Amino acid sequence: MGIRKFICAAFLLLTLGVKGQEALVHERSDSNVERSTWVIALPFEMVQDSNALGLPGSFVFTNRMATQFYTGLRAGVDSLNHAGANIHLILVDHDEAQDVYKIEHENADYTWFVRLDPEAFMRQCERWNVDKIIGPFRGEASEVLASHSTGIQVINPLSRKVDVAGKPYLVAAASYRMAEVERLGERAAQAKQMAPRSKTLLLRTDASSAGAESVFMQAYIKAGGKAEDVQIQEYRQSAVLPVSVASMTGLTRIILLDDKVLIAARVLNQLRPFEPSRTEFWTLGNVLSSSALDAQLLMRQPLIWSQVERLDYIQFRSLDALLYSAAKTTPGRWEWLGLDMAWLAQYIGNQYPNGFEGPRRLYVWDHMEGSGFRNHAALIFRYDRTHGIQAEWTPTIEYGEEESLEEIVPLPLDSLFTPAEHLEEIN
Repeated sequence: MGIRKFICAAFLLLTLGVKGQEALVHERSDSNVERSTWVIALPFEMVQDSNALGLPGSFVFTNRMATQFYTGLRAGVDSLNHAGANIHLILVDHDEAQDVYKIEHENADYTWFVRLDPEAFMRQCERWNVDKIIGPFRGEASEVLASHSTGIQVINPLSRKVDVAGKPYLVAAASYRMAEVERLGERAAQAKQMAPRSKTLLLRTDASSAGAESVFMQAYIKAGGKAEDVQIQEYRQSAVLPVSVASMTGLTRIILLDDKVLIAARVLNQLRPFEPSRTEFWTLGNVLSSSALDAQLLMRQPLIWSQVERLDYIQFRSLDALLYSAAKTTPGRWEWLGLDMAWLAQYIGNQYPNGFEGPRRLYVWDHMEGSGFRNHAALIFRYDRTHGIQAEWTPTIEYGEEESLEEIVPLPLDSLFTPAEHLEEIN
């Protein structure tokens, strides 16, 4: 099933049910496709509704981030089911402070929760015949849970610090912390090869930047660059850029790997004497997103930066409409990442994930035998006054293709299980 068909069929069947008993997705009653069961284990922070204490369905979600993420994920899963998949969701509330999983039970009179530690929860997922678990959010909690898996895939959707070593069923979907630095190193080596007379100045800010500097240089050399072509410039505390750099002939790229906004602001201020046409400022995307930077100084010279999320998602009008119908408001980052995760989880299969290009993030995997999978994708962007913002990569999936949602009819609400009914059905 092509991704374009998923987009054509996309429609959210229900708005997010905040009551726990409405947390299960609807399946197609006419589907001949084998059912896939996913557990969504997120910190929903479910609490009792004061207007219906103890009654069935009397719990509501209070964690806005988890709720928004699930809204997007639910929209993606319902669109997949509408397109022919047969995915069944079970929602579980993860208590991050205690690292326990709260499973909802209910009967005709009241609702209660069973609390399970990671190992007991994994055994319960095996009894449920679960294919994959999306969550928890915290990297360490995912590591612990995956260490008890004998076959169920555990996908951490957000943490950028996940140790997949020795955990073959763990998938770290968010790019790890040094991914942007690696891409900058590779791109700098390519830029030097295309302009042999250009200069590369790497700013060394403090001891904490040594790790990023090492990763940059490894990527630079691996991409064909020569270590001696990179000039390391000490740039600690009140340091200033040397006047000799400003007078260099040819193109000079100034590279800052520190994500501290105040340091970036100081660099930009000291770039004033530099000729804009012969100077490029290279840095990390999260630095440029700060409102503390002077826009005129920032846009004075060409910018090259790396970040892990796409910029063009705002052009995907069909997907924006899908998420708007789910969230009943303008979708934000967490709804988009939830949608991304639904399609990724369906695409990668149960054992060995393939690379994937989602509407919000890209997924390219590092993997060693006996260990899990770690995303190391990051994107390079460039800005200059003449051409504006340009992506230094070419998308392979056309998410921006216009599709009409007007003729889509929601599926009937014919497969809604309460958690208790579901437990009885599959045990």
